[in-house]
Amino acid sequence: MAVRTINQDSAAQAAHQAPSSLEPSISKASRAYVIGMPIASAGLWMAVLAPAIVVLAIKVSEITTPDTRAGALSLVAGVGAVVALLANPFFGRLSDRTTSRFGMRKPWIIGGALTGLVALFFLGSATTVPGVLVAWIFAQLGFNAALAALVATLPDQAAPSERGRLSGLIGMTLSVGLVAAAFFAQLFDNALQMAVVPGVVGTALAIGFAFTFKDRVLTEKPAPLNLKEILGSFYFNPRTYPGLGWAWLTKFMVYVGYCAALLYLPYFFTDQLHVAPTQVTTLVFQATLISSAGTVLTSVAGGWLSDRIGKRKGMVIASALIIMVGLIVIATSSTTDQVLVGQAIAGLGLGCFGAVDVALIADLLPGTQSENAKTFGVFNIAQALPQSLVPAVAFPVIALGGYPALFLGGAVVGIIGAILVTRIKGVK
Repeated sequence: MAVRTINQDSAAQAAHQAPSSLEPSISKASRAYVIGMPIASAGLWMAVLAPAIVVLAIKVSEITTPDTRAGALSLVAGVGAVVALLANPFFGRLSDRTTSRFGMRKPWIIGGALTGLVALFFLGSATTVPGVLVAWIFAQLGFNAALAALVATLPDQAAPSERGRLSGLIGMTLSVGLVAAAFFAQLFDNALQMAVVPGVVGTALAIGFAFTFKDRVLTEKPAPLNLKEILGSFYFNPRTYPGLGWAWLTKFMVYVGYCAALLYLPYFFTDQLHVAPTQVTTLVFQATLISSAGTVLTSVAGGWLSDRIGKRKGMVIASALIIMVGLIVIATSSTTDQVLVGQAIAGLGLGCFGAVDVALIADLLPGTQSENAKTFGVFNIAQALPQSLVPAVAFPVIALGGYPALFLGGAVVGIIGAILVTRIKGVK
């Protein structure tokens, strides 16, 4: 990755801080937005994470044999993650170019959530691995379209001085969604209900939010998309924006470590700790509840503190390292209680990381605001890509060293990613 000099980075940051005449004036976010946006975000995360953390593993186990289930789950989770990786920035780019009189973001929030919900019905009732795969692809397409548009409302609606606080609220929604998904999963005894019920609730919350804020309206119709611009939906030039490039790499590597434990936690319980399959959903719920308690505790506080002190990078590094400590504890666990302790530690780090990382990215965005959703979508690749790459390498790693080797390897990658934050220039 090319690195510019400090002076060049400072100039880029100055350009960000001095908006062009085309940039819309941003006033303080409304109370309805501050309350509704995190709720909608939690709802969408709940809808998409219920299959990811529980339903896919259970559904695949129902229609495969013990010898083939790990490979089948890797296939479904991996392909679904690739779809999420591509869908989020692509639909984000379309959102940036939408000229609907209802706004740039609302049509995608509503349409994406409804598409994802329909796909969950098919996922829960599928009887073959290809059926599960196709349903999961459409669920990822729909919910990622909604999430891409939703997160782009942050720089649209909030002034820079309050983005850390709002990012803190948004950052904890992933963990809230995890807890809610696991809670619903342990209430039911079949995959259809586990998938559909959180999907219905999450979709209702997202659509309800879409009617509560005044969306940006794009008055000038953009030129038609060509192939170059479509491909441009999936990247930004790190030579032009080196700070964004290093921030992307950090986010990617931290989530490689986190996903290593998240995706395979149910199998770690059954295969490593010999927990009865009937107890797995309850343990996953307990683990996500404990992790999310730590996340909620540090998410809002971390975002607020980064606004107060005006510094993001040090908090990103510290929180990423705390996540990795939690993964090391999980990897070396010999009891379920030790796993829960590791989850609590990782949750404390994840809350602060999620909050300050989003605020850091918002601070690094170019000042024109013309591609906010696209840029956030590219950063979503950093979060989604590990869900594809980890399953791709997990099978041989597990075969050689078991689940502890997978978790410890992920922690090493995450620690390296945390260190890379020091390469970001132009912001504190």
